[in-house]
Amino acid sequence: MTTVWDLVSEQARRTPDAQAAVGERPHTYRDLVRSVDVLAAALRETVPAGSWLAVETASPVSGAVALLAGARVGCALVPLNLDSPAAHRAFVLEDARPVAVLRSAEEGVFTVEHLDREGAEAPDDRVPGDAAYVMYTSGSSGRPKGVVVPPSALASCLQALAEVPGLRAGETMLAMTALSFDISLAEMLVPLIVGARFVVVPGEVRADPELFEEFTRLHKPDVVQATPSFWRLFLAGGGTAAAHRFRVWCGGEPLTATLAESLLGRSTELWNLYGPTEATIWATAARIESPDALSLGQPLRGMGWYLDQGEIILYGDHLASGYHGRADLTAECFSVRDTPEGSRRTYRTGDRARPAPDGSFQYLGRADGQIKLRGHRIELGEVESVLEEHVEITEAVALVRDPDRAERALIAAYVVSAGDLTAAEVSAWTRTRLPAAYCPGKVHVVRSLPRNTSGKVDRNALARPDFLESRTT
Repeated sequence: MTTVWDLVSEQARRTPDAQAAVGERPHTYRDLVRSVDVLAAALRETVPAGSWLAVETASPVSGAVALLAGARVGCALVPLNLDSPAAHRAFVLEDARPVAVLRSAEEGVFTVEHLDREGAEAPDDRVPGDAAYVMYTSGSSGRPKGVVVPPSALASCLQALAEVPGLRAGETMLAMTALSFDISLAEMLVPLIVGARFVVVPGEVRADPELFEEFTRLHKPDVVQATPSFWRLFLAGGGTAAAHRFRVWCGGEPLTATLAESLLGRSTELWNLYGPTEATIWATAARIESPDALSLGQPLRGMGWYLDQGEIILYGDHLASGYHGRADLTAECFSVRDTPEGSRRTYRTGDRARPAPDGSFQYLGRADGQIKLRGHRIELGEVESVLEEHVEITEAVALVRDPDRAERALIAAYVVSAGDLTAAEVSAWTRTRLPAAYCPGKVHVVRSLPRNTSGKVDRNALARPDFLESRTT
């Protein structure tokens, strides 16, 4: 079985002195392997093979070293969200039962803190090499779910991404996503398997569009990957014609026509990427050449898909093993079905789509994003897309309020505008473009939307009573 360590170490043998990463300092492939050697030796001496190890670091260089060392010794990494509440962190540690926490004392250097508690020993069913990492995602019930991804799925996905959208030896990709969000693995590891390099983007640079633009002019990346939320913030910050252009990988949230049009004018290529955590980073890719022709493209090598009553069903080499400790949920979402390629293990995504003219699929939103309001079936994603067509709106989110109380149920829209736009003006504008049933009953014009560490809009935070007090213009 090929692991990510096999792929990276092979590349390091070919180009040991080539630059692999730039963080607090430059790191060659030789430097990176040396750091992996040190951590792997420490792990062999102190933890049983097959252990799960929590990792706590904000450094992509350290994240890459930890993942590679884990792969080398047959241990799985459990990334901890540095910004999560104490209760969330406690739940993840109790649920995953890692034997130790890896903390990065300095870039690429770790301390191994063993957890002295009952049940800290590696459970008997944890076999070396069974898992590369366990990524905890939010559940609809509020209980995080641990998605277990095997080494073969990770290696297969990285190799596929190196082909499409593609990265070549000697190129540069930015690393700017938290380790607790799985797309960070593409930023760190795809470069390392092809002889490219990644450059770490400091937190203060990610948060400031002007600093980010200066950073890209300085480091001249070939590829930058981010969520639509990030790209909206970046574009809202302005920019100049002299800005460095790069290939954009955009995913994690729906790509709208308005955003696509803006990105096409600021990039050399625009790629729309789609895939849940359960399919290992990304599952499909689409080269976008017109904002009028948005689709999810085609499955990456090793993957396949089809629609079942409008729901996207994925199958192939990138699928996760399932949910840790949730046999019921695993059986519900992962099952063997008849596919266009015969009987295969599949994953029900909960995402809705329809066939596109090019034979691909057009994304329609989450199955739970389709609401029924006073007899009308409404796609909240469609409401958001129309709102973002307004010239003064840079971002929009639509939610349903009081869905179980028919007399009070309504669509609430939160729109970001830097100008003097009023809620009344937005309401009047939507009435000229949406059916009456689709028009928001409440519109809130805000300065910004809440985000989680992955960069996505935190829709749960919109429900907090104090949100509007802090964000309303």
